[in-house]
Amino acid sequence: MRPPRPEMSNTTPPPLNVPRKPAAPVRVAARLLGLGAVIGLASVVFRVLNQDTQLTYLRRTAGGVESGVPQSEIELVALVAFWGTIGLLVIVFLIQAILIGPLQRGKGWVRWVLLGLLVPNLLGLLLASAFLSDDTPGLQLTPLLLIAQVVLAVVAVLTMLLPAATRWFRQMRAESRG
Repeated sequence: MRPPRPEMSNTTPPPLNVPRKPAAPVRVAARLLGLGAVIGLASVVFRVLNQDTQLTYLRRTAGGVESGVPQSEIELVALVAFWGTIGLLVIVFLIQAILIGPLQRGKGWVRWVLLGLLVPNLLGLLLASAFLSDDTPGLQLTPLLLIAQVVLAVVAVLTMLLPAATRWFRQMRAESRG
């Protein structure tokens, strides 16, 4: 004999949808993106902490290009070059870090945004090599950290495009449609 069926109630919570664990390539890509964002932000912080020497170098370089320019314009050029490059890099790294969450929840569009984000990421690397490094001999930390960040971002995007990741994104999209 079957027990009586419970009465209908509005207080009964709906069944929970247990979030699915991301596929291995997606987890790896998320870790690479996170590590890349941390490395990139660390390079920016390092350069901002040493901004006086960098701004002095930029002023000297800008003054050497055109000798008849007033000092106030040279100062403006140096500040725009330095802070513009820093701003671009920070925006790219923050967007990259913010997109890790939706990526792990199965939002496939994030892959294409991150693929497009490689362009400003590479542009930031080129600007940083021009404006955030100087002529001192030896190892310069900021460009090396930014190169590592770009390599991590490229590897992460390629990892997200692997067949196993694509299958997982398709399954997540099919499940969300119901």
